[in-house]
Amino acid sequence: MAQQEGFSVLAVDAFADNDTQQSATLVYPWPGFCGPDVNNEMSGLLEVLDSFKPDAVLLGSGLEADQAAYVKLFTRHAVFGNTPETVAQVKNPQWLKNYCDAHGVQSPRIAMQKPLEGRWLHKQAGQCGGMHVQDWSPAATVTAKSYWQAFQPGQAVGILFVAHQQTFTLIGVHALKQRAGSYAYAGVKRLHDPGLTVAATALLQAVLPGLGLVGINSIDAIWHEGELHLIEVNPRLSASMRLYAELPLIKAHLDSCRGNMMPLQESMKTHASHCIVYARQEINASDLDFPDWLEDRPSVGMIAAGLPVCSLYAEGGSDREMLQALQDKKTRLEKLWGTYVCNRIEFNIH
Repeated sequence: MAQQEGFSVLAVDAFADNDTQQSATLVYPWPGFCGPDVNNEMSGLLEVLDSFKPDAVLLGSGLEADQAAYVKLFTRHAVFGNTPETVAQVKNPQWLKNYCDAHGVQSPRIAMQKPLEGRWLHKQAGQCGGMHVQDWSPAATVTAKSYWQAFQPGQAVGILFVAHQQTFTLIGVHALKQRAGSYAYAGVKRLHDPGLTVAATALLQAVLPGLGLVGINSIDAIWHEGELHLIEVNPRLSASMRLYAELPLIKAHLDSCRGNMMPLQESMKTHASHCIVYARQEINASDLDFPDWLEDRPSVGMIAAGLPVCSLYAEGGSDREMLQALQDKKTRLEKLWGTYVCNRIEFNIH
């Protein structure tokens, strides 16, 4: 996306897939995104950044769980994004719950000790992507970062926006897909519900003035019976930006971080969906051909069960047209790879 907007890019990525390699000047596969201790991997990352001498460092997911690592990066390079203090604040689940209560925003209860009754989700503070979220069972392993959030029924949605102090622009509202039987992120789909858009705007008006967010951020929420329940604030660039790639989002983010607000088209009329394709069982990517119309195409090697293989993207004039386009791509893959391989893959077309 940044390259499409005319920037020279050093991409720091966990997977360093083929798409990333083709769209960046340099790619650094960084183990810190996959390891248990990001802070211990920072020296290698900082050396690469020192050599590249970036004018701006933009952050997606992966660092908010390690505050010390975020501070190191922020103090050494020009990070265009939220301050470490802001990130630490909004990623503190109890602080965010108290803030929502004080500003009249619906949000599920938070517990910092094991709940004794009711339905709860067991989460890890600062983590992202949903893989850490589980239905609470007393038999589950509790860590120092464990907390519990009361289960809220409804549709999981994401709210993408660009913020600058007291003002914001709503970019879009989308459904958050989850893998079957889990809460792991499996893609996004644009939503065109006027009532939901009004509710999302009202939620942003209520919560943003006191958070101090800048640039592009997102909020995870649950849409239930005409009300939004705030689940989490993601103080960074979001994977859901893929749905709005035709907009100059990187420039809008940079402008906001510089203290300016760049006008953006607020409403996307077409229907669109981005689906993360996961391996149900281990597969060998070296044995497969990945056509250009796939996204996030892997480099050669084994892909373990539970990890992403690639992704599918499609648009259409209606939800039906968009879903049919995704199904057509799946059919083409079944012909290319065979049903044996495709039965070992989860496409998340829904």
